[in-house]
Amino acid sequence: ALLAAAWAGGKVDAVLVSSGEGLANLLAMLGADGPRRLAGTALFVPHPRVADEAARQGLGRSIVAGPGDAQTAAALVAYFGGASYN
Repeated sequence: ALLAAAWAGGKVDAVLVSSGEGLANLLAMLGADGPRRLAGTALFVPHPRVADEAARQGLGRSIVAGPGDAQTAAALVAYFGGASYN
């Protein structure tokens, strides 16, 4: 319920999933409205295989950040233009 409320309130700017299984779990948590919500949200993944799974789920474009924490952080900063969310 909290996640759905955050999405409804426009408080979810991006989602990071670490695996195809994590994506499946997130979609299950979001229910029937999950694919629509995720399709309109920046989706960061660590590997092209996860991006391929997202595409199979109808989510469109995923941002392949890379497998490491530093790569993921760099991809997020690049995507958001270095904006600060303090």
